[in-house]
Amino acid sequence: MVSSSKLVFDRVAAGRTCRDLWHPQFASCRRYNVHFWRTIMPGSFKLYVPLLVLPPLVKLNDVTTRYLLEHTLQYVYISLCTYVQAALSLSAQCALHNLLGRLNYWSVMFWPCLLGVAIGPPLPKPLLRLQAITFFNMSLEAAVRKSTAPAIQYARRSKPLGTLTFMAFSALILACLRSGRVKQFWLVNPNTEAPPNSTHAGSTGCSHAGRCGQHLIDGVLKYGMVGLILEAGRAVLRKWSLLATRPVALFGAEFRAACNLKLGLFLACYVGIFRSVCCLCARRYGRERVAHAAVAGFLAGIPYWLYPTYQIYTLGLTKAIEMGWEYCGTKAADGDDDDRCFTARLLRRAHRLPMLRLVQMFSFGYLGHVYAFYPRVSPVFHQKAMDVCSTDLTLNMKRRIAAWFAEVL
Repeated sequence: MVSSSKLVFDRVAAGRTCRDLWHPQFASCRRYNVHFWRTIMPGSFKLYVPLLVLPPLVKLNDVTTRYLLEHTLQYVYISLCTYVQAALSLSAQCALHNLLGRLNYWSVMFWPCLLGVAIGPPLPKPLLRLQAITFFNMSLEAAVRKSTAPAIQYARRSKPLGTLTFMAFSALILACLRSGRVKQFWLVNPNTEAPPNSTHAGSTGCSHAGRCGQHLIDGVLKYGMVGLILEAGRAVLRKWSLLATRPVALFGAEFRAACNLKLGLFLACYVGIFRSVCCLCARRYGRERVAHAAVAGFLAGIPYWLYPTYQIYTLGLTKAIEMGWEYCGTKAADGDDDDRCFTARLLRRAHRLPMLRLVQMFSFGYLGHVYAFYPRVSPVFHQKAMDVCSTDLTLNMKRRIAAWFAEVL
């Protein structure tokens, strides 16, 4: 797409209204709002189908009827919340145009998307974390792609540097999880550190139950299968229009080509290396320690070389930041640091801020802005999510902006 600077947009949008940009088929904003509030709900439920399917597959042996019921209710709730966020964001487009009397560069997607999340229904903390981190990962990916800084451009192209830094993120994440101070989702969740005489430890010092070989094979197969299912879900989302008209295409070459088997291989190798190293360290030193998890996590990051994607890298980066932040916060809250220490007081005050909420709001606003004006750097998953949740209303808007720019440049 050609340049989409603020000055160019102000020029092409002069004299145009929200009807020209958003709803040329509806004479009034009210009719347009009634239309999409009635029609866009199914898209949000479609978007979160992987969230409904994947967690039970990961837990597998621990799945109960109560868990499935609670998990399904969570899926319904986050889908409804996303529907309301999307609808409020679309409503805000017309509201801001009518308030300002013109189309404004920042009021096309940035502020409406931010407001849609800000005034939308509150999410429980686990779902808020899921949405905030997902938005932040995608906004970081877009910012890196959009940047022209030489250092960032070099880092984007360097596979060795990307692999090495991902290994460092992995080591930090798994050390935080192993310490027991942090309880969050990651690609693999180690058991927390147990005392030397704990009955939790196995006969060889390992923290898992059963034989090491069985533990290793179980992890490799389970996470490899999760990777394959996740890629199949993404392929379904990419080829939804094809499958809707020809369901038999699910077994065709075009659909198989859209599935990337490397994600399953990456997850299988990651879990396999981590569990193997942890077991070897436990056998050598008598029990597992936090340092062992850090070493195992560092080595487990090597398979990133096989699947060097923005999604995996930004997930590792943001999880390392979030878990490091939570570790420092819980350590300060537990009183391990002197109350008179300036750093401890500062950490306790910083943790009182609604950081997840702020990240959620501003990341979604930035993603909306990038989607409209810099689609070449917008993450593919976010573009599909916007199109699905709005039943292509945002896609049509993006195409109109592109046509306006093409008229003058």
